[in-house]
Amino acid sequence: MEENIEGISEGIVVPPMLDAAWKYFLFGFVAISAPIFNFSFIELLKPEWQDGKFSSYINLFLLPEASLWFFPLLVYAVGCYLLLLLAAERYAKFFGVRFGVYTGAFLALQYSLLTLTGLDSPSGYFYVLLIYFAPFVFARFHRRLTSKWRASLVNGILIGLGLAAFVAAMTFMGSPSSPFVLLLMFLGISAPFWCFLIALQAARWLWKHHETTLTLPRGFGIFAWLSAYAFALQFDILKMFELYNALPTEPPNCYIATAAAKGHPRFVGSREVTLANGKTMRVNRQLQRLKAAEIAWVGISAPSHRMMRRLYDVIGKRLAKRIQNPILADIAYFILIPVELFSFFVLKSIIPEIQILSERLYRS
Repeated sequence: MEENIEGISEGIVVPPMLDAAWKYFLFGFVAISAPIFNFSFIELLKPEWQDGKFSSYINLFLLPEASLWFFPLLVYAVGCYLLLLLAAERYAKFFGVRFGVYTGAFLALQYSLLTLTGLDSPSGYFYVLLIYFAPFVFARFHRRLTSKWRASLVNGILIGLGLAAFVAAMTFMGSPSSPFVLLLMFLGISAPFWCFLIALQAARWLWKHHETTLTLPRGFGIFAWLSAYAFALQFDILKMFELYNALPTEPPNCYIATAAAKGHPRFVGSREVTLANGKTMRVNRQLQRLKAAEIAWVGISAPSHRMMRRLYDVIGKRLAKRIQNPILADIAYFILIPVELFSFFVLKSIIPEIQILSERLYRS
């Protein structure tokens, strides 16, 4: 965008991110908060066990503890972009600042693609693309409305509708925290892509109006960054495999039910299945139903589920380790029958298809 603003001489081309006052704050906020939102969102996608899925490896790759050495590269890129926002014509002359913006666009694209891959939901990619481009659609819709009616009236109506939708979500989603979780998911998915767009905008402007020939010192600087990137990538990959190997080999939280499924097959109704990671385990209807109940509990009240899970991770593991023969497994299966039936009938009254859904769990 080539237009002049008051206070800048005619010969200076205004950066597209500085042609409106609100862009200073919005773009700066996106640049700073995008990594925070994205890493917080990735924590929600962390796999619970070694399920063998490619998306699980990607999510572990994106975790903060694995991305440790990418942080300096991200800080460098964000810092350079903020310097450009503060004084574009002053800092655009420095190759180190320009290169930081270029690398920021590259890293933002990397995290956008990896976050999309880590979702493990090809059917949901359409909705992710909607999230990506929703601000642009909203901006065009807003301009059309304000061209016909007063901006204050349009903004008031839109804010009112947004607040009403938020309150309705808190009321009907079963938990007051659910809208905040959805908001975190929305920001976590979209933040890297939006960060990529604003960094790409700045990079194009810098390349067009300020980039010069590549010199030897600049070449050494690029080589140093590539070396740091290669080291960060190597560390991240090794940490990813380390985190994956530290995960349980079987789905957690159903320790006793998993052990009970190892009883006499005719009594507990178990069968052997091959998991996605190539390993085998014994599964019966009781284990599937209890796992379905746990998944539903997570959706209804995640905080209470986390508290109970911490307790069960300690007690359940110890009890499951003592169930070492089929007879003890048969006894455990018999003891769990009341819990299985109660949870199943409660769920069936809410979700009539729960039997079909539970049968899909632990399938190869």
